[in-house]
Amino acid sequence: MTITFKTFAISAVIGASFAAVPAAAEPTGTFRFAEQAKLITMDPHQHTGGGSSYLRPVYEALFDRGVEGEIIPVLAQSYRAQDKSIVVTLKSGIRFSDGTPFTAEIAAQNLNRVIDLGVNAAMKLAEKAEATGENEITITLKSPDPSIVEALTGTAGMMVSPAALNDPALDRNPVGTGPYLYAADQSREGELRVYTPAPAYRTPDDQGLARIEISEIPDNTARLNALKTGQVDLAIFLSSPQAAIIERTAGLRLLKQPGGTTYHLSILDREGTQVPAFADPRVRMAMNYAINRAAFSKAVEFGLSTPASQPYTAGLWMHDPAQEGRYAYDLEKAKALMKEAGYEDGFSFTIPSIPIFASRLEAVAGFLNAINITMNIQTVEPGTLARRSRTTDFPATNLVWNNAIDPKFMTTYYVGEDAVFNPFKIKPDPELVTLSDAGLAKTSEAERAPIYFKMFDKLALESYMIFITTTPILFGASDAVADNPTVKFRPGTDTPYFRGLRVGQ
Repeated sequence: MTITFKTFAISAVIGASFAAVPAAAEPTGTFRFAEQAKLITMDPHQHTGGGSSYLRPVYEALFDRGVEGEIIPVLAQSYRAQDKSIVVTLKSGIRFSDGTPFTAEIAAQNLNRVIDLGVNAAMKLAEKAEATGENEITITLKSPDPSIVEALTGTAGMMVSPAALNDPALDRNPVGTGPYLYAADQSREGELRVYTPAPAYRTPDDQGLARIEISEIPDNTARLNALKTGQVDLAIFLSSPQAAIIERTAGLRLLKQPGGTTYHLSILDREGTQVPAFADPRVRMAMNYAINRAAFSKAVEFGLSTPASQPYTAGLWMHDPAQEGRYAYDLEKAKALMKEAGYEDGFSFTIPSIPIFASRLEAVAGFLNAINITMNIQTVEPGTLARRSRTTDFPATNLVWNNAIDPKFMTTYYVGEDAVFNPFKIKPDPELVTLSDAGLAKTSEAERAPIYFKMFDKLALESYMIFITTTPILFGASDAVADNPTVKFRPGTDTPYFRGLRVGQ
């Protein structure tokens, strides 16, 4: 089955996209979700990494993804793309939960804040936003960007009340247009986030729940136990022993959502400023060859993943079949490359880790040790890995690549001189820049795919991104949740839809 994340003509009828059931007179029941990411901030424009579920009950974006991956309007009514601009028509009559009307001026203010802060990589090609009509905004781009509307389905497109934007405590006092309010008085810092229905929400039929509870449980075993004991109804998991246990536990189910993420190492210091060996592509290739991906998938990820040699999994238009098995495990070749590069005796470096990645990095360290590379693992605070990876604190890092996002982000995140995860500001090979620009200049998948395939081939030669495995997005659920027709998942993300969700029906 081919998985596509294609932008369809957007529909003004949201209800059909979310498949809501007839509403009860009042919201009823509690839905309890367990997050693996700690909450860092409730300011969507400052948000990075995982944990977007903490934001979704309160905030709505201009657009969203429907269950089939299509872009649907939420605060927006429609859009039209021009060469270097996107014109968005907004819906009228919408208010923030504090009563403030949602206007074109406020939408532009929010988007300009996103652009000025520069935290959200998806908006790097946006130059400015301005109100160009009573219910219209125009986003001016630095260069053509066929995926800018996709960016507006996430935190970049989330709208914050103007009063909240001026609140220094916005990180814990969110105010949006969404169906639920954050109940700070019922929440416990570092443990539990509680949400209750927003009064006067414009479509009360979408407020099916009397209460949403999101628990912060970064420990895999604790999250599994919470699911087993009924403390939570749904939980997000990486491929892990705990996820494998769910598949064998009566009353629980492991739900595998398409898209998924690709786990990879990224060599940040590829000019050898801190670790001279990293400047030699032969060393980076040796690291690639030294990793036994099949063994890693089986032993570390319990067969829930597949070996990866590129950012995208099979079945997506961005996946290049020619790259399959590009760096198949070959220890002798790895050793020969290390000797050829003059590093037969090896070297050492330090890489950051969060607890949920510990077993992965320990396995990778074992593979690299076979070619005399010592990888020291330094644990950082959960929720800060992406932030620390944007600094020169470490010469390399490990992250996950979301298979649902546009390939333009390969440049935005890693390749470009000002890329998010290029803290050493290394200038890319001109050929990569040319290919990246060419990919942005085309609009159809058929035209863009061969361009990005060439780009992926060039990146494989440079070998500063070492792809290891791809895993579907995994949720552990009770049988009741798995059978609940209102429980649906946002494609390519680790967040269910809260709008329209009901329990106890």
